[in-house]
Amino acid sequence: MKILVVDDEPVIADTLVDILTGEGYEAFAVSDGEAALRWTEMLLRDAVITDVIMPGMDGVEVARRIVQMLPTAG
Repeated sequence: MKILVVDDEPVIADTLVDILTGEGYEAFAVSDGEAALRWTEMLLRDAVITDVIMPGMDGVEVARRIVQMLPTAG
């Protein structure tokens, strides 16, 4: 399973990636909502874990936009 982690705090994002990778998942981190949308277009992910409070685009908007891009997600 491929998981995209979105968090503006690198320590948190990297820690989540390390935990998920240790559990056998393919995890990748980005630091903002715009990057999450770009990577969603380039590499389809099975799941997205996102921080809610981030500068610029918050996690709720990231989730909304990913569901628009991938209607079967959600």
